[in-house]
Amino acid sequence: MILTACGATVKTLTDIQKGKGKIDVDCCLLMSTTLPPHVVSTPLEVSQLMQVIGEDVPLLDLAWAHQSIIQRKCLPLEGDDDDDYRYSVSLEHSTSSTCQVKSIKSAKGGARYEIGDLVQFSIGSKSTAYGRIIGITWARQGKCKLDIQLLETGGEQELVDCDMSAKMTVDESSLQGNVLMLGANDFVRLGYINGKKSNLFNRKVPSYESQM
Repeated sequence: MILTACGATVKTLTDIQKGKGKIDVDCCLLMSTTLPPHVVSTPLEVSQLMQVIGEDVPLLDLAWAHQSIIQRKCLPLEGDDDDDYRYSVSLEHSTSSTCQVKSIKSAKGGARYEIGDLVQFSIGSKSTAYGRIIGITWARQGKCKLDIQLLETGGEQELVDCDMSAKMTVDESSLQGNVLMLGANDFVRLGYINGKKSNLFNRKVPSYESQM
């Protein structure tokens, strides 16, 4: 597994049950799309897990692991900053008609989208745009809204990753898939990109960063 290769020790529910009291659990990784409000009740395996770990063990969505690998560093398990709680998972049931979630499983193709993902999406019937998911609002009637920070196009197969870019909210149905940005050196090494079909892009540094 990738996490093991990165230096983590991965244990299953069975491992923890057999070694109860002998295994120190730093955090638990859960797939939030299998938890309420996406489903009616908490899965049995999760309920059993909560009986054998400490109450102070952080519960994190898989997005935490994904983003730690992407950013090449171990993101905080918990902390005082709002960003530190971005990937935390709550098992409390909400009666609200809408709520903020960490990830969704798309009804179109079953793809998983999570906060931090880079995506391609449609604007109207003909236009296509790119951006980073920064928030997801889930609704009980099954329709999700995604807050997206736009990635500006800087040229053929180039996207400008700027934290000052505009933000917009789109429907889940407008998502067309994930995209991947590479650093300039890695992008050049590929050498075979077909701009009309590829979802790979060269990450262009904003002009204000290049002048620093």
